[in-house]
Amino acid sequence: MQINILAGGPTELWPDNIFEEPGQWIGADRGTWYLYQHQVHMKLAVGDFDSLTLSEYQELQQHFVDTQVIHVKAEKDETDTELALMYARDMQPTHIKVFGATGGRLDHLLSNLWQMGDEKFTVIREKVTFIDKCNAVNYFGPGEHVLIKNDKTRYLGFMALANINDFHIKDAKYTLDLNTTQLMPKMWSSNEFIGEQVHFSLKQGIIMTVQTCDV
Repeated sequence: MQINILAGGPTELWPDNIFEEPGQWIGADRGTWYLYQHQVHMKLAVGDFDSLTLSEYQELQQHFVDTQVIHVKAEKDETDTELALMYARDMQPTHIKVFGATGGRLDHLLSNLWQMGDEKFTVIREKVTFIDKCNAVNYFGPGEHVLIKNDKTRYLGFMALANINDFHIKDAKYTLDLNTTQLMPKMWSSNEFIGEQVHFSLKQGIIMTVQTCDV
């Protein structure tokens, strides 16, 4: 089952036809309000809802009929998007797509993208994709991997989220053979697809891939 999470980031960064995605929806904080506005049924709504006005939250409450609502305190250890991912993890998903998690505050952006390096997300790490109008972000652990080119994508970046070892990019425009250990986060950016697939591998660590385009 595919799980879709909508966070509260700028709506202008949503991809086209976002609400045609199959599967079940989770609203994270203001993402809940956006789902309600677009009449999209939610399996779950989670967050401190501090980005909603009192009247907005009261209106939402009247429509939470068969939606599970997890209302948490604002003073907490996890972000609202992180909580949504934790609940999605426990729903045994085949794929998790996260929308509305980019743009706006830079600390939110980095928190959203880098949290997949946390051990608690190991079981779903390679099932998660962060998506906006121009970017698709995925995560990979040790092994041999194939990245399929998205429509409208041209550029490709690889970022180490944890210490990596023996990292190879095989058939992109710029190949890479890193036979030593990379001990700090690093982005290999502005690579490009030359076909419909790029093969890469690593023996240790976590790689975040970013497919992107010029806006």
